[in-house]
Amino acid sequence: MGESGLHRLYLAKSLKELNNQVHEIPRASPKLLVNTAQRVLKEAQSVDKIKDEEKAYILYMRYFSIVLTIQKHADYKKNKKYYDALLDPKMTAKVINRAEELQKSLDRRYGFTSDAIKAEKLEQDKRALEKLEQAEREKQAKKAAARAKTTTITPAVTNGLTEDGGCISCEKLYSLMKERCSTYMILDARSKEDFSESQMVLPNIINVPEEILNPGLTAGRIGSELEESACSLWVTQRHTVDYLILVDWETEKPPLPLPLETLIDAMVKWDPGKQYKSRPWVLQGGYDMWRLMYPMHTTNPRAERRTSATMKPQEPVSPFLMTPSPTSQKPQISQADTRTIPSVVPTVNRTLKPTVVEELMDNKNNNNNILDSSRVYNNTVTPEGSPIKVPVDSKLNTWETKDSNKLLDLQKIKPTAKVDNMPSVPNRSLKPRELLANLATKKVEMEEEQELLEESMKVEEDTLKKIEEMEAMTTQRESARDEQSRIQLRKTEDRLQEEIDKLQAKSSEMEDRYNKIHKQNEELWRMVNQVLSGQISNLNLSSVPQPDHDADTQLQKEEQESLRKQEGKRKALQEQVERMRKERKEKEMKLKEQAEKEKIINEQKAREAEIERRKLEERRSRIDGESRSHKAKGTGETYTAKLRGSPRSSPVRGGSNLKRSHSAFNLSQLEDDDDKTGFGSVMPNFDRGLKPLVAPQRRNINAARQRNFEPKYGSVPLAKTGLKNLGNTCYMNSIIQCLNNTTPLVKYFIEGTYSDDINPQSKCRGEIAEEVGAVIRALWCGQYRSIAMWDLKTAVGRCHKPFQGYDQHDSHEFLIKLMDWVHEDINKVIGKKPSMKEQNHDDLPDYVAAEKVMEELKRREQSIVSTLFHGLHRSSIVCGTCSHRSLTFEPFCILSLSFPSSNRCTLRDLLHHYYKESNIEYKCSKCKKLRNCIRKLDIWKLPPLLILHLNRFEHDVLMKKKQNFVDFPLDNLDLTKHCGINNRYTNFELYGVSNHYGTMDGGHYTAFCKSSLNKVWNKFDDHEVYELSPGNVKSSAAYLLFYEATNVNVKVNNFM
Repeated sequence: MGESGLHRLYLAKSLKELNNQVHEIPRASPKLLVNTAQRVLKEAQSVDKIKDEEKAYILYMRYFSIVLTIQKHADYKKNKKYYDALLDPKMTAKVINRAEELQKSLDRRYGFTSDAIKAEKLEQDKRALEKLEQAEREKQAKKAAARAKTTTITPAVTNGLTEDGGCISCEKLYSLMKERCSTYMILDARSKEDFSESQMVLPNIINVPEEILNPGLTAGRIGSELEESACSLWVTQRHTVDYLILVDWETEKPPLPLPLETLIDAMVKWDPGKQYKSRPWVLQGGYDMWRLMYPMHTTNPRAERRTSATMKPQEPVSPFLMTPSPTSQKPQISQADTRTIPSVVPTVNRTLKPTVVEELMDNKNNNNNILDSSRVYNNTVTPEGSPIKVPVDSKLNTWETKDSNKLLDLQKIKPTAKVDNMPSVPNRSLKPRELLANLATKKVEMEEEQELLEESMKVEEDTLKKIEEMEAMTTQRESARDEQSRIQLRKTEDRLQEEIDKLQAKSSEMEDRYNKIHKQNEELWRMVNQVLSGQISNLNLSSVPQPDHDADTQLQKEEQESLRKQEGKRKALQEQVERMRKERKEKEMKLKEQAEKEKIINEQKAREAEIERRKLEERRSRIDGESRSHKAKGTGETYTAKLRGSPRSSPVRGGSNLKRSHSAFNLSQLEDDDDKTGFGSVMPNFDRGLKPLVAPQRRNINAARQRNFEPKYGSVPLAKTGLKNLGNTCYMNSIIQCLNNTTPLVKYFIEGTYSDDINPQSKCRGEIAEEVGAVIRALWCGQYRSIAMWDLKTAVGRCHKPFQGYDQHDSHEFLIKLMDWVHEDINKVIGKKPSMKEQNHDDLPDYVAAEKVMEELKRREQSIVSTLFHGLHRSSIVCGTCSHRSLTFEPFCILSLSFPSSNRCTLRDLLHHYYKESNIEYKCSKCKKLRNCIRKLDIWKLPPLLILHLNRFEHDVLMKKKQNFVDFPLDNLDLTKHCGINNRYTNFELYGVSNHYGTMDGGHYTAFCKSSLNKVWNKFDDHEVYELSPGNVKSSAAYLLFYEATNVNVKVNNFM
């Protein structure tokens, strides 16, 4: 059976060739190599999950090589504990074990591939030899026909096909389905009812019902009899596919049944004008074999076969059925048609024959009476020389008649002797006959072996289905939310496990019984093969027609081959069951380890929360104590809290030991004029009877909570505060600094407008927007030299688990995620979004179609992110045959530009390469066929803020980075020639660059940003910030470019 789910082999043809792709590790510092090893291991595990064994093996071996290189370094010997803690020796051992498993699996798969190639070559040689033999047989047949004055019509070879279709195995068809490197078409010639009840789950399959397959049928007539969808495939693909496969219920090999012969004749003889690419192949074993081997690729593997009323198989005629009935006349055998055997034989009482025949037919498989001659012959014998007349054309078959052994025995009988008192025959001459008789009595055991094998296969299939049900239950239990459902699903899993254990016990018992019977039968066959031919040659049977030993041997081989095939299928099912059981155990172990890790993490979080709670209680108790110490004298025993604006509250604030919160601005500097005037010493009075006319707007509670910025204080210009590196978070710092210099976005967050747009139904519940707003306000307050974004990092990690740790990440990936989260948090479209309709603008002008698409987008997306960053592309495809034009409009946010060459280039070169016309193969909506078409892409609507991504990273096995220098303009970036119509925003100037220094294995991110206040460029390197000359902005490290339209007039100093 094929191994489901494994990625096809594509990188090498042998392990030696694959090992050559594991390159040597370059010299570098151990710390850098540790980061590289962690990235390689992460990539290997992700590739291993999708079952790409070749790529996973290369990456695991690369990881192991990096670990060995680190261990050989001098720093490793000095700080062994430190590096072992980073690399985890247990993980290295697991990597070695997994690499060995992959090596064994790949070695086996490469062997299978090599064996398949050899087998295919042998099959081709065999087919060539068969063709030669067939030609020789046809030549001899022609000569015989000429002598008999008869003519034989040799079928012509037409349409590139011959009538000899050949057979294809189910394993070969399964490999074609998995590899997807060859095209095929399956013609199912079963009845329409059988096809509807159960069929293959494969593409390009049609039902050509056997009811319509009458001799003389043409290919065109077949197409008219098929359903519409099947007719389309029949007309367009039957002569273009690489493999044309015919299927019925159980055909193993030629001669083919009438429906398949008729279907082949229709394509070979009666399909003029068609040149076929493939010869017709017949699926070996038919649909019965396919659903037995691959039940998961059928719609109903348990479907029962219906008996066809139009195509009844021809039953072989038994020799016993040719015997005359009791009322019929005795056969008249002429003297010319007989041979005289000069031997001593008894006189036969023919009146007893019908009774014996009836008993033989009633006891077809019971041959215990084979030597009981008294039931057939009288107990007297005739003198020597009495002839036995045997028809010349009769064939003595040791498997189906009992007279052959009796005839051999009777040749040794002396005259006037009783049958019961015959002299004993030498053991050597009796041995083959005894074996044949024993073999006849063993036929029941052989049938029992066959039935036992079939029952064992059924048990294995049931076991496989139970395991699949158990896997599905496990998946449901893991995704279940309430505890009661998980308990119920767990009970179902336990029940299924008990049933699987019972089936396994039954399978073991049946396997023992099968092995015992199989061994006995094999021993019997071996003895027959050793003795039969030599023993019969010693007997004096020159005048007697010899039994057809070749036919017996062939029958023996066919039965043994059939048993071997079914045994192979049963073992394949057992291997699949064992593999699934092993995978389940491994999955349970991984889940257990994950649960333990989560438990440790939860306990750590609980301890941290307990510490925070205690600190909070201590702070509250200290505040209460200090408040009581400032209780005003003469006010009695009652403590009164002072209002913040009251002069009486000033001593309390001034004398408190509480530290001011640095989560945002210094609020004491932002008091309005009303606060500065004060309230005097009189407490204000409130009329509680008045209710507000307007309901208060919803505010997010996270907006006012204290944040852990860990600030480094110092007076700095606005927006020149650095961001601390929290552990490989330079990718995050670089993006936040670029967004912090995006003027319209900064205005939106500092004014607090975003709080009115928070979408409580978004994935992040508005948390990301709140944290980004808090960070931007802190960066623009001018009070901190640097801050730490702990709260934002924690929120990002909750929304996307890979960002929880301290691994390096791609700043482009982080930007896409961050903009999506912020957009959803402040999206004014709440609830389920309306789905986008399929675009069909054949009869509409471009501007009408564009307005229609933008209206649909507006009903789904309404936020400042979509307003500032989202544009619209126009894509048109023109058919090269009928010139029909297909039109679609696609929104974009970030343009990812690839490099046209490995040399130095300009940004305009990258844009030209991105928007140039391309030739594609596309199904024309007018021709309804695949055509060579021209695709053109241009800009319909440009956003006010444009982000360009220079795609420097190639995600292949070697993980390269392109270090090309790109010359990009700092201002006057004109995109007019790439626009399909006039745009409001066409001229742009640069205000931010995210840079990446290093390789795929490790590197560092920085940001170059131009201040909107004084138009000065600054370099942001984590917590360090300093001015930068415009001449140093361009470099080969530029990764993301942030452009702003020149006619966007928003100034930050207006709202600070």
